[in-house]
Amino acid sequence: MSDIAAPKRTRNSASFADVIVFVFAFALFLFGLYLFGASFSSPEGTEFWVFWGGLLASSFAFLVPIVYRWARDSHR
Repeated sequence: MSDIAAPKRTRNSASFADVIVFVFAFALFLFGLYLFGASFSSPEGTEFWVFWGGLLASSFAFLVPIVYRWARDSHR
């Protein structure tokens, strides 16, 4: 049997931009959740659009850090 050793991981610390992206994405996610709830008390005929806005906001909240890391790692 071969003895495979995993390489040691270096400790990574978050940069200021990482913190800003996290705060922005978290705020966008919370805003999406707010829109989900607000859609039930929105004026008649707009429920679908407010709920859809919440869905898009929450989806973009997950997309923002992924695109940020992809852009940051591709320039290294």
